[in-house]
Amino acid sequence: MQHQTLPKASQESLVNQMKCLVKEDLNKDGLSLRNDMLEPTVGVGEVKIRVLATAVCGTDKSIYGSSRSVGIRNEMQRYLSAGQYSPIVVGHEFCGIVEEVGPGVKAEHVNVPQELLIEVGDYVTAEMHLSCGHCHLCRTGNEHICTMVKVKGLHLDGCFAQHVVVPYKNVIQLGKNGDTSQIPTKIGAMLDAFGNAVHTVQEADVAGKSVAILGAGPLGLMATFLCRAFGATRIYLTEAADVDRRFGLAREFGADSCIDVSKGSADLHRQVEKFETGSNGVDVVLEMSGSLPAYDDAFRIVRNGGQVVLLGLAREPLKNFDIANGVIWKGVTVKGIFGRKMFATWETMLSLIRSDRLDLKSKLDRVLAAKVYALDEYEEAFETLARGTELKLVFSPGNKK
Repeated sequence: MQHQTLPKASQESLVNQMKCLVKEDLNKDGLSLRNDMLEPTVGVGEVKIRVLATAVCGTDKSIYGSSRSVGIRNEMQRYLSAGQYSPIVVGHEFCGIVEEVGPGVKAEHVNVPQELLIEVGDYVTAEMHLSCGHCHLCRTGNEHICTMVKVKGLHLDGCFAQHVVVPYKNVIQLGKNGDTSQIPTKIGAMLDAFGNAVHTVQEADVAGKSVAILGAGPLGLMATFLCRAFGATRIYLTEAADVDRRFGLAREFGADSCIDVSKGSADLHRQVEKFETGSNGVDVVLEMSGSLPAYDDAFRIVRNGGQVVLLGLAREPLKNFDIANGVIWKGVTVKGIFGRKMFATWETMLSLIRSDRLDLKSKLDRVLAAKVYALDEYEEAFETLARGTELKLVFSPGNKK
């Protein structure tokens, strides 16, 4: 459901307005802070959630700088019926408190145990990829790659707002009766991103294998501690920016070799040749950066018969890739990762986070900026991310500057 703007004469007399960040024009960079949007109304089978915290991801950064990202502009216009873009509320990573459960939900879930029901007052997050539920993919356990998937914050109104509405089936319970003690709101806001890392590492099956992680952004750092927890034998990590801080975290998270590739990847190749003496490369490469040179590195350093798992999104298509030498003659398996498996990845990551033995909440918190930003401070927040001063940050929509 798209947002509505109140008539000017009514704006001051009604209380159901909300603050939100809107993408008005795909050809212009930036977002617009709006205070005059109606809160979304809950429909059949839906849940209305008051947003406590919402995190910024790489897709949001691309939306902010949309004039330089053809891929994002095309994706945000994919479902247009009249050919004209309609502004939407952006954002897709969040947590909050259920305020209203729509009609039809109770009747459909009458036999569900009480502790599993999503009810008013519960602390929740949500899977923001909305699948059609009817196609071959959805009916064979592959909802996450439904060809008709719509993403809230990309195609539909998202969560950089004080309220958001999502289908009941997509809501993930984090704590009954508003209990945030197990999963703090800063962590709850970034579970969508953590799920991407969990999905990537699970697909790679890294136990007992050498792993190269290309890109030490938030997802690369998450993948580092997950690979260590899942039993990788040796972990290589590359990055080209802010390497001192990122590599410091990476070593604490379990990386064995941290390689600065800002001036080329020769050192990466030397490191792999030095330690992977029993083969001609690493067992698994996780491409987490979306950097064009990283794709060449991935297929150069993977061993014959190895695996390359791709999560990062490049700003432009990869050109002149030698698929014969990189893939075919080496017998390499290539996997693409999109989002999270619905809903197996969510169950896995919540179990991991709730396991105090792994200390994942502390590690995730170290990837986040200490400051929680108000929506009013969105320009400062996005500039901070663009400068690389912080890796990832969280908004609190209820805050006032």
